[in-house]
Amino acid sequence: MANYKLALTALLMIFLFSASAIYSISFVLPKFIAKFGDFASFAIPLSWIGGAIGGLLMGIFGDAKGKRLSLLISILLFVFPIIGNIIVNNIVIFYVIWFLIGYGVNAVNGISYVYAAELSPLKTRGLIGSIMQGLYFLGAITGLLISFITRESLFLYYMIIFVLSIISIPLWFLIPESRWRAKFSFRISKDMIKVTIFGSLFSIGAFLLLVPLVSLSFTLFSILRVNVYAIILTGFIIGMIGFTVAGSISDRIGRKTASYVFAGISVLASLLFFFGVNYTYLVISSFILLMLGSSFFAYFGIWMSEVYPNNFKATGTNVTLFLGRLLGGGFGVTLVLLLPLGLERDLSLTALISSIIVLLSATQLPETVKTK
Repeated sequence: MANYKLALTALLMIFLFSASAIYSISFVLPKFIAKFGDFASFAIPLSWIGGAIGGLLMGIFGDAKGKRLSLLISILLFVFPIIGNIIVNNIVIFYVIWFLIGYGVNAVNGISYVYAAELSPLKTRGLIGSIMQGLYFLGAITGLLISFITRESLFLYYMIIFVLSIISIPLWFLIPESRWRAKFSFRISKDMIKVTIFGSLFSIGAFLLLVPLVSLSFTLFSILRVNVYAIILTGFIIGMIGFTVAGSISDRIGRKTASYVFAGISVLASLLFFFGVNYTYLVISSFILLMLGSSFFAYFGIWMSEVYPNNFKATGTNVTLFLGRLLGGGFGVTLVLLLPLGLERDLSLTALISSIIVLLSATQLPETVKTK
């Protein structure tokens, strides 16, 4: 068991470094816009499109050829392109760099959910999975703090991100090959087809809420002329705590019931956001409350890994995440920016629709936790 604890710790650290890498661009985007023009911002949706493709393809590869090898390839694909941000002078190469980073990061994430489900004790599986997912917030916090410390130097910022990320390679050696192996097949039951459809809708709702909210929060609070760093840091910390609590709650009351609770919080927070846009304190409060409500996504990867059979675990989990990454991550920010109501109402309306999608799709997913 000690070896598995070590492997799980290594897996969580790799996940953290990957989260820091994917969010790193959000806190230095103005520098890239100054360098390449407004088109530089398209690197963010492109990274999520790469993530959708990478998660799906490397999930299939992991089920067919081995999850450990798939994890290593995914790590290499996100680590080494990071250094390119320091020297890149061509916007096309800049796009390629962020496509590859997104490809590798989301492939790492998708495989990590399956590993976490395998390595975690049954009674705390949701907790471990939500701690892992909560590391997205810690990764964002890491990027935010590093950007604050290195505000005058893009070189120093990405050198630190690269050094942290490359630690993932020696950590990989601590992770064993998955024991959840079976002959790979695309043939799945009708029940699993239903899971894939509604799991994908759940994923779309989750990504469509979180990615635009996190990506545009810096812009939103800059417009409102408030303490941007303090508010975003508070929101991320609340989100990280909420994700951990959500996992523990889902282990006790079930994945479905926990989803109803947190999606319900998100619906209420979205309404508060929408009708309170003229009051700065309500916008700030609803942002922080949405970070908490988004905890319905905390245990989603674990939940899907519990549902799919061994020969389709990594593939099935990443198929449900594919449309979420593609639509919510890849086009979510663009969708919000195209809405005509103003950034505050555009974000709040998107969050409301997303929360309702999650709430409705959760009703159609199977429960995997036996409650008393």
